[in-house]
Amino acid sequence: MALDELSRPLKVIDNLFAQHLTQVGATGSPAAEFGERSHFQKTLGFENEECLAKIPCLNDVGLAESVPPFSLVRYRCLVQDVFEPEFYASVLQEIDAAAAGGNGAPRLVTSKYRECIEPAPGRLLQELDGNMSLSQRGACYCVPIPGERSWARSAAAEWTQAGGGGILPIPAATSGTSKRRRDDDVSMDPVDEVPQRPRTTELPSGGGSTSQADVMCQSCTTVGGQSSAGLKTAEDFGLNFPIPSEERHGHGASTACIVKLYDSDAETLRLCETIEVIGVLCVNPDIAQLPDAETGNMEQDWRDARHPSTSLIPRLHALAVRRLPFHHPLLPYTPDWLSEQRLASAFQKQFSVPGAMLVARNAGVELLSKFMGADKLAAEYLLMLLVSRSFSKHGEKLLGSWTLNVAGWPQSLAASALAEASGELVPRAVLLEVTGDTLNTQKWKPRKDFVANRLVASQLQLAAGTLVLLDESKMTEGQLEAHGVQSFQALQTSVTEQKLACDFQSFDVKIPLELSWALLSERKSLVKDIDVVVPLRVQVSSKQASGTITPEALNAARWLLALVTRSPRPLRIPDAVMHVFGEDFARVRQEFKVKAELAHTWMSLARARCLTYGEDELSLERWQEVMEMEKMRLLRCREDNLLEG
Repeated sequence: MALDELSRPLKVIDNLFAQHLTQVGATGSPAAEFGERSHFQKTLGFENEECLAKIPCLNDVGLAESVPPFSLVRYRCLVQDVFEPEFYASVLQEIDAAAAGGNGAPRLVTSKYRECIEPAPGRLLQELDGNMSLSQRGACYCVPIPGERSWARSAAAEWTQAGGGGILPIPAATSGTSKRRRDDDVSMDPVDEVPQRPRTTELPSGGGSTSQADVMCQSCTTVGGQSSAGLKTAEDFGLNFPIPSEERHGHGASTACIVKLYDSDAETLRLCETIEVIGVLCVNPDIAQLPDAETGNMEQDWRDARHPSTSLIPRLHALAVRRLPFHHPLLPYTPDWLSEQRLASAFQKQFSVPGAMLVARNAGVELLSKFMGADKLAAEYLLMLLVSRSFSKHGEKLLGSWTLNVAGWPQSLAASALAEASGELVPRAVLLEVTGDTLNTQKWKPRKDFVANRLVASQLQLAAGTLVLLDESKMTEGQLEAHGVQSFQALQTSVTEQKLACDFQSFDVKIPLELSWALLSERKSLVKDIDVVVPLRVQVSSKQASGTITPEALNAARWLLALVTRSPRPLRIPDAVMHVFGEDFARVRQEFKVKAELAHTWMSLARARCLTYGEDELSLERWQEVMEMEKMRLLRCREDNLLEG
């Protein structure tokens, strides 16, 4: 393995830049890209994703401080906020410190992929004339994937350990080195790592005049028309996690990062994308947050929420970005790499023994029904929800996905227990309690804070493919305040439109976000237009209460759900089955007076039913099973007066 690329990536980058300068010659200008990204991709084998397990993962460590600073790491995360691009000096000139007027032999150096740069002993850095070195890079705020279950994190860590990607030991610390401050990198933003105010004496631009870096930093004392003294601090925001309970300072699973993006990746990321970043971890532990030498006060902009200390929020400078939609740790690969052949091979490896798939499926149903009052019908619908994904769109309608309302949920059943059970099958599951108080007081809608220039996270800002259980069973009569009404509207939009509404004060921005929704309610859900309503029937069963599921069966159920959801595609339906489908729908519509939209839902249910058996074609037998389930469900709805027709 290329140890320098892992343990000292900045040294490798500097060597590649020096080679590039030799190629362009003394009169040529260095290019923005000098082969560094392609070098790392080829040397570390990014094209073969199994090789990525050799790169240490920041999510897998108990303490972020245990990761060596300036090493190469992977980081699996959700894009919580996208900042405006920032400007920086990508190329600097290093000269002899003793040379009068800066006339010593100059050497160009690059400041890409780092927050600050230190000159060689006896040398100092200065900017090039004009804007020759001025470059732009993207920046976004990323958090670990919300709602990720402990078994999923363990599975991801085991994959890394098996590939040899354990965290490298921290090298001995060096001291006494002078680092070039980020202010002098011509940043357009206020910074936190600067131990003193910018001083032109460090930049031998002559005569004590104000440097370009000073002017540009001083021009950023206002944000959104307000002075920097009004900016919120990083402490006010905390880590700004969508789920506040997941903020555990010092734990790797709770490490947020500001990711810096270069070249073709600079402006490609979008809100709520699930990505994996491979980049240089920049933490500057020897740069302290010191009082100003003149006033003795802490400079306000050091603690700006956009620029927290690197000890609180590390910086990660990306050499590669991989998109991981509907990420699953048992198959930690991008959809492009995980071909149909690789999926088929994994499927055969896991379920080659006859009957193994049925055992896995039954284990999932048994686990869910145990916490749903032993109601096998409701458990079957919830299992089908767990494998449902959109494979296409028809207008604004997502084909393949649907929403579930388990009505008649009694107070005797704990919604939290069902959430834990569901989370044993899927890698991400979140339980949200919907009451008048939670709607009025909690954050349901991401909100743009124009003073701090940050997007304040909400509990609906989740990763695609997350199972969300909404517990409405404790809802009582009460008054919704204006915030509560907005919260419920945001919830309605997320459930029925599969879009996250973000509050930008004068208007809402809706971000497409596909989540799996299961709503538990005493009667019918308050959220309108739910696709499937299943009235619960609690069963009295001593066998159910004492039943257990073996770890092997549980792991097989996880693999089944992982494999059938990784490659969304339409269900094949033979003409003969389609004919029966039409006849059955006409008969059921006549009997139960259901809406015409139920036909689309039936297609999604049939697809989900087949997937739970590992099938991609609808047989007459499977369709008859769906029809039996639907008749039983609609009869329950009629008994409870829940039919919409």
